[in-house]
This record gives sequence, structure tokens and C-alpha cells, in this order.
Amino acid sequence: MGETPVRSGCEAHDAVVANLPAGTPVEIRFRLADGSDCIKIAAKSGASEVVGYVSSSALAGLDVFEKERLSARATEPVAAPRTLVADRAKSMARGRDPEIERARDLLQSNQPQQAMEILEPAVQRYRNNASVLLLAGLAAYRMDELDTAIGYWKQSLDLSPNPSLEGIYDRAKREAAADPASERLVGMHIAVRYARQAVPVDAARAILDMLDEEYARISGQLGCSSSERIVAIVLDRAAYLRSTGAAEWSGGWYDGRIHIAWTGEKTVGAQMRRGLAHELVHACLTSIPSGDVPWPAWLQEGLAQKLSGDKLEAGTRDQLQRLAHTHQLPRLEELHPDWSRMSAGEARTAYNISLAAADALYENYSGDSLRNILRNPENLGQVTEELDKKLGF
Repeated sequence: MGETPVRSGCEAHDAVVANLPAGTPVEIRFRLADGSDCIKIAAKSGASEVVGYVSSSALAGLDVFEKERLSARATEPVAAPRTLVADRAKSMARGRDPEIERARDLLQSNQPQQAMEILEPAVQRYRNNASVLLLAGLAAYRMDELDTAIGYWKQSLDLSPNPSLEGIYDRAKREAAADPASERLVGMHIAVRYARQAVPVDAARAILDMLDEEYARISGQLGCSSSERIVAIVLDRAAYLRSTGAAEWSGGWYDGRIHIAWTGEKTVGAQMRRGLAHELVHACLTSIPSGDVPWPAWLQEGLAQKLSGDKLEAGTRDQLQRLAHTHQLPRLEELHPDWSRMSAGEARTAYNISLAAADALYENYSGDSLRNILRNPENLGQVTEELDKKLGF
């Protein structure tokens, strides 16, 4: 009967903390939102509990977990606020008030404080305008002022029912009730809020330093910049799950702010760095104007995987090329924006295609060329066609 090594981390050189016999029941704790094939598990070994990391290939019966994981990941609320901003601003008779249009653009580029400077007096001018109240709530939410956001959104919903806003409003109320974080640290690019009773101050500082370092690296490659700091909220795992409603597997979440599940590790290691980098790519892309529609999912997830250090195995890359040549894969522009409609296998393929596309993007365009594409979203269609050809479609 074979045994599976459980390691202290996800690298081959990490220490083995236990060897579990085949068939040992395990509890899947989580897989970080970084595209990793490594899963944290807990299991009984004799009278002791073993906690560590194994490869997903060592786990049987993973299909249900994978379906939940991939579906939840595909429905992270990255695009939802952007869509609300675009749709509701258009409903105000575009151009009638250039100040509101300016606030919308600021929100689209992830600059909520500047947007709020416009929206606060606008709320007084448009007391019965649900769209202005909705935008003001989004600005407050991005600024991490939950009570203010909830107040604006309640007024907006009282004036005009909106199913999309109702979902975000309910999530904000749940977060406000479950989020105990009150301590704050401020860095160059990031502001961290954390719960001192659950997250040691040294760990919070290490997370802040890591976020600042990773944002500087990612922004240097993609060209994102903002005069406003990105908010990151660090909670213990239980509070993180209660406040975000995220899937059990998740270790990070971006909805205009970064939410981080602190798992009590002694150090802020490579796995957390990868997860943080993944969420920072979403934050970075949010701050780069993409026009009237969000950046496509393949670009979001491809760059998030690429810049967090994920790599396609040679066998996976070869399989993608074979399937592309025989027209068994969707082209990049054919990938549906809502990946939650995919099966687990389809979603896994979509992430692999996206990472392959990101690799090809870096091969074709680097440095200023890549940043120039992101500054000119109207050219993305032509770039997508070029990548399709390179991928074998």
C-alpha cells in the first residue's frame, strides 16, 4: 500500500511532516487563489492531526471540490462593481452632468476617494436619484467605509429595486457584521486593515511589505498606477469566510479591496506571496481603463496566473496545441465571460488556455509594448487574433 508525503509547503524540497497511507480520509482546507496544484489538507495520523500540503493528484474524489473551486473562482466579484458603475451611469442620461461622468470614470479607474469628492455634493443635488446613490455607495465601499456604503445603497434600493445591487448590498451587510478588523497599517501602495487578536502585528507588517513589493513589480510590468492606496483586509480564516461568503477553498478575494485569509502560518511564505500577487493583478487591471466593458476573463486570469508565477507543464501545453489544431478548443474571444457556467473540466481548460495566452502575450509583447496594449484597449481585438494564431487556432 503506497503512502503520500505531506509537506510543510508546496515545493519538493519542503520538509515532510507525515506520510499518509493510501485511503486516509482528509479534510481539504483550501487551495490559494493562485492557480497552484497544491492543496492544504488536514488528516488524522494515529492520535495526532496532520496539517500540510499535498498535490491534488494524490487526492481521490476531488471532482466535487474542483467544481466548487473553479465555479467560485470564476464568479469572484471583480467585474460586478464595474458593470454596475457602467450600467447605472449610462442610465443617468450620459453627458447631462459631466461631473457625474467624471466620478464614474474615476471609479472605473479605481480612484474612489476622488470620485467621492464629486459624489458627496452630487447626492445633495440628486436626492432622489438611485444611480447617484449607487455610485456614492460604491465609492464608499472601495474606500473601506462599509457603514457609509450600506447607507447609500439602502437609499438607492428604496428608490429603485436593483437585483444586482441587492446582492452586493447583502454581502456588505454580512461583511460589516462579521469583520472584526480595526487596526490599520499604511504602506506606499497598500493600506492594510487587520484584526490584532487574530493576526500578529509582525505578520500584518510582513503582509503589507509583501503587498507593496509585489504591487511595485506588477505595476512596473502592466503600467497601472494610482494616487490612492489599495485596501487589503486581513482576517483569520473563519472571519474571512463569514465576511466574504467566499468558497471554502479560497485564500484571497478581490472586489475592489483585497481580502486575505490568514491561516496562522509562522511566516508569510511563497504560497501566500503567489496568492497575493494573483489578487494584485486584478487590482492593477481594475485601475487601467478598459473602455465600456471590463477586461476579458482570459486576460484577467491569464495575467494573474502569469504574474503570480504559475507555469504550464510541457504536457499540458502540448495537449492544448493538439486540441487547438483540431478545433476542439474555444478561441480566446469565444470564452464566455461567466466561467461559472462551465463544467470543472471546461473551467480548468479555460484557465490553461488563459495562461498559455499570457505566455504568448509576453513572447510577442514585452515592456512598453505590453503596457501600450493596456493603454489602448481598442487594439485588444487585433492582439487577440494574433494570439489565437500563435496558440494554433
